[in-house]
Amino acid sequence: MKYLFVMPVFLLLCLMSHAQIKMKAQSPFLENDKRTTIQRVLLMKNGCTFYLGINKKEMTVNIYSPKFKLSSSKQLPPPVGKESAFKVKGLYDTNGDITALVSTILEHQVVLKRLVFDGKNGALKEDSVISQLEKVSYFKHMGVAVGVPEPDFFSQAMPEGNGYAVVSVNSFHADRNKRIAVSIYGTDNKELSHAFYKSPEEKYKYMEFLGLAPFEKDKLGILAYGYNTAASGGKECELIFGQLIAGDTVLTMDKLGTTRKPANASIAKYNPASKKLMLLTMDTREGYSTTVVDPIGRIAKSNLLAKYKESGAPQDLFANEDGTFTAVFESITITNIHTLKKFEMKDYDVKVLSEKDMEIVQHYRIPRFQRRDNTLRSIFFQNANEYFELAYKEPSAMDAFNYLSANGKNYLFLNDNPDNVERGQTGEKLREIKSLEKNDAFYYKLSGTKEVPAVDYLFDKPAENGDHNRGVFKACDYSADKQLYVVVKAEEQGKHTGSRLVWMKL
Repeated sequence: MKYLFVMPVFLLLCLMSHAQIKMKAQSPFLENDKRTTIQRVLLMKNGCTFYLGINKKEMTVNIYSPKFKLSSSKQLPPPVGKESAFKVKGLYDTNGDITALVSTILEHQVVLKRLVFDGKNGALKEDSVISQLEKVSYFKHMGVAVGVPEPDFFSQAMPEGNGYAVVSVNSFHADRNKRIAVSIYGTDNKELSHAFYKSPEEKYKYMEFLGLAPFEKDKLGILAYGYNTAASGGKECELIFGQLIAGDTVLTMDKLGTTRKPANASIAKYNPASKKLMLLTMDTREGYSTTVVDPIGRIAKSNLLAKYKESGAPQDLFANEDGTFTAVFESITITNIHTLKKFEMKDYDVKVLSEKDMEIVQHYRIPRFQRRDNTLRSIFFQNANEYFELAYKEPSAMDAFNYLSANGKNYLFLNDNPDNVERGQTGEKLREIKSLEKNDAFYYKLSGTKEVPAVDYLFDKPAENGDHNRGVFKACDYSADKQLYVVVKAEEQGKHTGSRLVWMKL
């Protein structure tokens, strides 16, 4: 009997015997009161680590030294605004201070706030509104349901730590030429450029923002659809690439090709290694397509990746160190039972795509079987989306996964049930897991020829059966220069729950 008991454990250890990620340090255990908290971390240029936690009652700011010791901690009031509408849009190192961009609702209007924290002691130096969207009535908001792009903010760092870009998507502005505003800010938080993404030749009523390509330290590319509907002058649609240079107030525009209509769902990511922008789209009739855009040559090439019913739902798109891209799909089934909506979330399908011909060069399967009831999640690109983490029925941040291309290796991080992880490695049938309670953090090293890659615990295996270590993969950062990865670990130690920052060498 003892032999039968230890064999599964021994088998799991053998399956996980590949080279492990090495932990360098972890912060002291920070006990919490189980309040849902938005958490983010940033590895600063000076070697320090910045931690930001925002909940409905307070804002926690911690700064850790280059030797991973807590050097400053502050409890501050949360930003003014509707707490359930908080979204962290960006976190940047700006001349040794930290700039956080947070969107919220203030006096019935969606605004983007800039919070600037002192990089040495965490004190709040600035709390200001830098952009705002049109107030949206109920009837205008219904336009989102019929295909009008949802008003929102987007942000991304400029190359070489040269500031950051902000895009304001103001879909219901009366002037069609002011519906997408683009700004570039320097490291001193001063606005260097501000321009509108205008409809070419006044041709299109609607402009849909797709993604950013910061391809030089002072040059920003912006990809968008320009289109009309049957009610607004015909079903025309074009893929348009705009360029904004720091200091300019006008975007240069290039038409990259026509398409039948905007995709039902899409995501675009820029890869600085290949200097290419990849657009992954989903169309319920045609399927999943990829388009690679050359920001310098102003050309685009497209390829049908899979038919709609031949693949799962795309969840995210990532850039790899070697210039390729990785798309992650999820097998998901939604069932409505009376007032209950059930999400069955099964295997991840990981496809590495060439930036040249957009063909699949590697493919892996991550076995899983998670179920969530009555949650407000998207079918497509849920992992890529910034959702309202403090709102009712929103998915937990610990349901998110993380992908990293670092030091010549590719990894996928996620929280899963240890028994199911073992079953996935041996090919056994997986059990339905209905909550995060008994999950732990694992990582898959995406290499080799096996369809299901090797897996291991990301953190130390819990010492007690009732203890669990999960990763908050919305709260992580990586420094290629230092080959250092930091992530927030959510711990359960008996009845005590809390978190730590964990630093790892990759």
